[in-house]
Amino acid sequence: MTTSESRGAHRRKTGILVHGYNLHAGQWEDVTWGAPPERIGRVPMGVFLALSEQADVMVFGSGASKKDGMLESEATARLLWERFEELAGFAVFNDRATELNRRSVAGRMRQRIESILHLDRASKNTRDEIAYAGRVFVERDVERVILVSGPTHLPRCLRDACAIYGEDGDMSGLLRELYAAPSVTGYPGYLADDVVIFEPPHRPDRPGADMSRVVARAHDIPENQRERFVRRLDDLLQEFEV
Repeated sequence: MTTSESRGAHRRKTGILVHGYNLHAGQWEDVTWGAPPERIGRVPMGVFLALSEQADVMVFGSGASKKDGMLESEATARLLWERFEELAGFAVFNDRATELNRRSVAGRMRQRIESILHLDRASKNTRDEIAYAGRVFVERDVERVILVSGPTHLPRCLRDACAIYGEDGDMSGLLRELYAAPSVTGYPGYLADDVVIFEPPHRPDRPGADMSRVVARAHDIPENQRERFVRRLDDLLQEFEV
C-alpha cells in the first residue's frame, strides 16, 4: 500500500448538518445566504466546510416550514443552486480558484456538492434535525460531525446534539468528534451576546440555587401566556434592582 493509499484508508468520514431556518422568519435569504465577501450565511459556510473537509454527506434540514410548495430543506437547496456561482464572492472561497479557472472550479464544486447533499423533509424542530442527521450519519459510517448554523442558534444545536447522541447508543460514536461552525449571520437584530446561557452550578466559590433548572421551566409556558410572564418577570427583576 502506498503512503497516499494509507492516508486515504484511514481518512475519517465527515458529515455536515446545515440547520434550517424557518421560511416565514424575517430576512430568510439574508440569514441563510448572507452577503459577500464577509457576511457568510449558514449555507455557504456549509458548502465551504464540505469542500475543505472533504465531507462524505451534507444534510440540509428541515421540513418544519413550507412556502410556495417547498419545504425548508428544498427551498434551501434551490437557493444554493440558483446562487452557486456567487459562492466565489465570499472571502473563504477566494483561494480555491483564480479568475481564469473559476468557472471550471465552480462546476467541479457543484458536482461534488450534488453528490453528497441529502435533504431532510421530515424534521419539525432542531432536535428532530439532529436526530435525523445522526441516523443518516450512522448509516454512512460517519465519524466526524460538523454542525453549521448562526451564532444565535448554534449553542443550542451543540447542546442538543450532545444530549441526543449521548442518549442513543447507536449514535453515541458521533460524540467522539463533534464540532460546531458558526456562520456570520444570525437571527435578525440579535448578536451572539444576546444568547442567554445558564449552566448548572459547578464552582465551589459561587454557591447558590440552581437557576438553570428554574429558567428551563420557562420553555413550558404556553405561547398565549408568555407576554404576561415576561411582564411579571421584569417586575420581579426590578424588585431585585437588576
